[in-house]
Amino acid sequence: MNNQKLDRYTHSKKHLKHIALPFVFLMAISGDAFSDTSCDAETDWFPHSKTPRPNDATFESNSNCVFHQWSWQMFLWLTQEENGQPRFLNFNSPQSLIGMEQRGLLPRMTKSNTAESFDEYLQAGTDGILIDHNNRAVYYSQYVNPTFESFIKSNDLTDPAKVRAMDPTTEFPIIGTKGTLELKASWKIVEEGEDTSDMFTMKTEISKLENKNGEIVINPDKTQQVTVALVGFHIGGVVNGHPEMIWATFEHERNAPNIPPNTPLDKPVSDKDYIFYSAGTTVADCNVNPANSNQLKLNERKQTLTPITQVCRQYEFGNAPGVKPGNSDNIQNLNTQVQAKLGDSIWSNYREVGAIWFLNGGDLKPGLSLADDKLLTGSLKLSNSTIETFTQRQSTMDNCFRCHNTMQEFPPKMSLDPLPATNLNISHAFQNIYFWSQSVNK
Repeated sequence: MNNQKLDRYTHSKKHLKHIALPFVFLMAISGDAFSDTSCDAETDWFPHSKTPRPNDATFESNSNCVFHQWSWQMFLWLTQEENGQPRFLNFNSPQSLIGMEQRGLLPRMTKSNTAESFDEYLQAGTDGILIDHNNRAVYYSQYVNPTFESFIKSNDLTDPAKVRAMDPTTEFPIIGTKGTLELKASWKIVEEGEDTSDMFTMKTEISKLENKNGEIVINPDKTQQVTVALVGFHIGGVVNGHPEMIWATFEHERNAPNIPPNTPLDKPVSDKDYIFYSAGTTVADCNVNPANSNQLKLNERKQTLTPITQVCRQYEFGNAPGVKPGNSDNIQNLNTQVQAKLGDSIWSNYREVGAIWFLNGGDLKPGLSLADDKLLTGSLKLSNSTIETFTQRQSTMDNCFRCHNTMQEFPPKMSLDPLPATNLNISHAFQNIYFWSQSVNK
């Protein structure tokens, strides 16, 4: 590893940790503070076509509100039209960093020790297939911004040996004003005649599913041209003082209902239909993972699956009942204001569910399991109903940092070398690249 290169990208952060600890600590405390003033959308975010990119280098974590403002501003900037499509679609995939071809969007699959797919080696939790109400799998795509890409390539971190040799306290950088970003989007297949006038849609290629050795797997050599609609969007981004990234998530507002607090398991969640929820479905029948039973079936010819998934959101704004209301109030204020400013734009139908970050960004270190909430603040029960459908109720998997940690990671194929505990392990894109790069060279 070229240590000079790494030093250039980490901006002497180790030295800063020693000389500026009191300042960082004060910032961390204020980053959990709530004020009596409203958390408002900034006037320069509008019109949407002119939303400036957040300046990650000058970010000041002086209130809870600024983290949600960053999240909304980043979402607006990423969905701004560039080259005829939302900007994030112009970013490269993690696969592209090691020369892999991403042959179609890939559905979220149950973990397997066989490499039918390069998709998501290290996804969170139960990893079942989310099946929409047209009996089609929900598909996923990942993206990294040029800062992420430049950092990986400049430091040869597509070479597993270089990763194992690097300083484990190395952090993702901010280059100029732009911090490292990794993104994940969830997509619903649009059927003929389906009304998606309030959703962003695009034509794309997906990889087909097939039955193989008693499992439902992806065959990337067989593809299908479809139209998909955006239903969920994860943003993970580094800002000044927070190398662990702010993790924010957005959804289409028609995805699923919120489960009212203390609703009995045998009571319906809502009397209205949603994209992924049928009116009258009980709490007990929500978020049931069909992969945990022998009921999951695939019709290869039609590419349909049964049973469908009934989706409910366990925690509105990612907050468990009884937490202080400021976090929810800030998210709700911003959602209301931004959606009003966007008017009849399709993007007015998406909203922030929540965001989570470290109380003190200086606490990032290799080997953190983040099994409790002592280091965290923001939306402590944060899940996206279309990306973490089946882990919302699990106390060990019920927010982003339960899975985005810095612990040592072991490969699903035991012939691959494990990933040592490093600060960069906070990124699943980084973890995947490490294991993918070994697999393609086997």
